[in-house]
Amino acid sequence: MSLISLSHAMQDTLPFLPKNNPFPPLLPPHHHDFPLLSRPKNLHFPTFSSRTITPTSLPPKPHPKIPQIPSTSPPPPMPPPNSHSDFQEKMLYLESIGLDFFSLIQHHPPIIFASLHDLKSTVDFLASMSFTTLELRRILSMCPHILTVKSTSLLPIFTFLLREAHVNGSDLKKVINRRPRLLACNVETQLRPTLYFLQSIGISEV
Repeated sequence: MSLISLSHAMQDTLPFLPKNNPFPPLLPPHHHDFPLLSRPKNLHFPTFSSRTITPTSLPPKPHPKIPQIPSTSPPPPMPPPNSHSDFQEKMLYLESIGLDFFSLIQHHPPIIFASLHDLKSTVDFLASMSFTTLELRRILSMCPHILTVKSTSLLPIFTFLLREAHVNGSDLKKVINRRPRLLACNVETQLRPTLYFLQSIGISEV
């Protein structure tokens, strides 16, 4: 292209450009007054106290109650004899009629706790029924339980044997000597029910 053609082309383009500065600068001149960044102020952050924070204690949890199983306690021990002198008196009395005191209490321990008065009353009642000392020695040795039976309980037994069991008076001692344990039985709960049972099965003479 010739210089003349280039000149004409530039003249044709100029009407479309602004008449003032066709290429304005990106930044206006002499406008460098940027706002100054202010110095950062001292920032105050909350400070944590150095004190130890005590945690709030919770009330202790109640311990669950364990149900107690009632335990089976052993039977209470038998009370001791009233006195040492009473023990000696009973021993001497029973030995005076030919009875071994220690053998008796070995087979029937409640004799230790029977009073001397009750022992004498029982022996005296049997003696009044015409039992000799030898017979008493044999009867009481075979059945020491008789010594703890009160004389008031022995009388109903003899009455039962004579009136209900129809034992002859002359045979009464023989019956007791053969079966001393009859004197340690209860009439209401043992002797009479046994008699009725024997009679119900046809045994008339006991």
